[in-house]
Amino acid sequence: MDASSPASRRTLLRLATAVSLGGAVAATPLPAFAKSARCPLPRSLSVTAPGVYPEGVAWDPTRKAFLVGSSAQGTISVVRADGTVTPLVAPFARVSVLGVVVDAPRRRVLAAYTDYFFRLMGIVDPTLPPVSGVGVFDLDTGAVQHLVDLSDGQAQPRANDVTVDRDGTIYVTDTGVDTISVVSRAGQLLHVIRDDRFLTEATGPNGIVHHPAGFLLMGKYDGGRLFRIDRPRSARPKVSEVRLDRAPATMDGIALRPDGSLVVVSNDLSPADGRPGRDAVLELRSTDCWRSTRTVRDQTWPFEDPTTVAVTPYGDYVVSGGLREILTGVPSTTPGQFHLRRR
Repeated sequence: MDASSPASRRTLLRLATAVSLGGAVAATPLPAFAKSARCPLPRSLSVTAPGVYPEGVAWDPTRKAFLVGSSAQGTISVVRADGTVTPLVAPFARVSVLGVVVDAPRRRVLAAYTDYFFRLMGIVDPTLPPVSGVGVFDLDTGAVQHLVDLSDGQAQPRANDVTVDRDGTIYVTDTGVDTISVVSRAGQLLHVIRDDRFLTEATGPNGIVHHPAGFLLMGKYDGGRLFRIDRPRSARPKVSEVRLDRAPATMDGIALRPDGSLVVVSNDLSPADGRPGRDAVLELRSTDCWRSTRTVRDQTWPFEDPTTVAVTPYGDYVVSGGLREILTGVPSTTPGQFHLRRR
């Protein structure tokens, strides 16, 4: 999720005081989760963690817990089934950590980060170049392995979401400059995928997943459009738009389920095409390898402003992190809390 709405400088300044500068398993094939006789996770978690404001969430199979980023503190934290929160990745820059994914085979955590929100608030010196990229961290210790700069001299880059393929190649969407960056397993930028259909003056390429068949699926926030990208590691990838039976007004985070369906999270944080947005979670299925889809489930979401979803062995958990407070300065209805709920 990303947005360009006006925001309260006072709100983000207060949130930024928590920042200290001193110091969906996406691997393929998709996991065939074993059925458990008893679910160790509650249906809904209301987590008290002032100043965290997670936009991204991932399931960590090694801990059997969630990992969440922080839009205000630039951290990654572990969230246990009882709602306790412990740090994993300490603040590594004055940035928002947005999309998060666990690369379990390589014992890594991948996270998209950007200083866009801080820059919007005037907290970052505007004469300095923007910060936007993907971080690679040790799954066990949270130690930094790579910080890959993806700003590329752009005026307002906004790295947003991340996925990884079976070989460890990383793919990062940017909602500000409307691209997908391809990063090697070793942390080097290989190339950037561009397409005129990605372009928008609002919020662009957002949620992204790697399909076991070798292509990417990417959701464009503005207009709720879905794209299939074949040969994404090649110099000439093929981009095609997926035909939707009915497109949501927006398309934020997405996740592939073990049964092959796609979960799509939609919200009304920054719709720009005139259609009224709504907080909803949809399930899409395809019978032609994601050239077209049909909507098999459409849920109005009970918690405000859901942004993405983590697929776990115990169900799909959607995060509502309270980002509206950061974007608009309007206090959350549950201050200091965020919510994870099974759909």
